[in-house]
Amino acid sequence: MENLLIPYQATGNITANCVLVLAPHPDDEVFGCGGAIMRHIEQHVPVHVIIVTDGAYGVSPDEATAYAQQRRNESIAAAAILGYGAPAFWQQPDRGLYYGEKLIGEISTAIHDTQADLIYAPSVYEVHPDHRALAMAAVEAVRRCENPVQLALYEIGQPFQPNLLLDISDLAARKMEAMRCFASQNAKQRYDLDIAALNRYRTYTLPADISAAEAYILTDT
Repeated sequence: MENLLIPYQATGNITANCVLVLAPHPDDEVFGCGGAIMRHIEQHVPVHVIIVTDGAYGVSPDEATAYAQQRRNESIAAAAILGYGAPAFWQQPDRGLYYGEKLIGEISTAIHDTQADLIYAPSVYEVHPDHRALAMAAVEAVRRCENPVQLALYEIGQPFQPNLLLDISDLAARKMEAMRCFASQNAKQRYDLDIAALNRYRTYTLPADISAAEAYILTDT
């Protein structure tokens, strides 16, 4: 049956006591799981967001510092709309993430320091190399956790086969407002419209009263 391959019902919330969101670039935290972040905040669950790279790939060296700051400011503005506080910026080189002990260790430390029991990370099926590297490192860091931790993989550039759909119908307008903060990226391509369309598409198997959903692969350690 089809419902063995994709959910035919959506959940209203993913249960957690403390959340850590790993985003490869400034904007991925909103595009990938902005609805989930807002849902956790509604439930008074603390959310910690780490944006791993500076997002300055393709910019000339004399412009890189200002451009990276612009992208940080965009994420800070979006964070205010989502309501979780402010992100942390590791400022690693854009397109410079590599799967290995260094990145795994940094993520493991972040999990330990925040005491998060639910980690959001991009999926291993993403096409961008930074997304894939961060995804694989997150999977391994969570695998090594001594305490029970859930991992929720989110989609941005490559849709996947999810095992959980999160109803964000009532949050879609505010997510769009947050996505519009990323003017530097939307000027290159209307990513805000692309993600809104993806969230709408994710209602394909859901009841008619659900107008937007985020898709996740949710796993337990």
